[in-house]
Amino acid sequence: MEQKTLIKKIDKELPEAMATEGIEWAEGYEHSIWFRGSEDYATDGQLIYDNYGHISTMGIHPKLYKIVEAAGWYCEPYDAGTLFAFKD
Repeated sequence: MEQKTLIKKIDKELPEAMATEGIEWAEGYEHSIWFRGSEDYATDGQLIYDNYGHISTMGIHPKLYKIVEAAGWYCEPYDAGTLFAFKD
């Protein structure tokens, strides 16, 4: 799935993740997706990215994890509170 299409899908299904093009975070991240809401909670009370949780999904909100994986992308943290997705 292409970057902009995946961003729209995530924004529709999990808007709290605040998916945006990685270039908005820093130069060199043009082909990534940055989750501006990675330190926020979804409406189900779970964090979008929890460095210490969800062992089966590497700390990524289970819904976000499924959306990203199904699209042929993968999530990778930049640090304990900043999450990105890259095309697999």
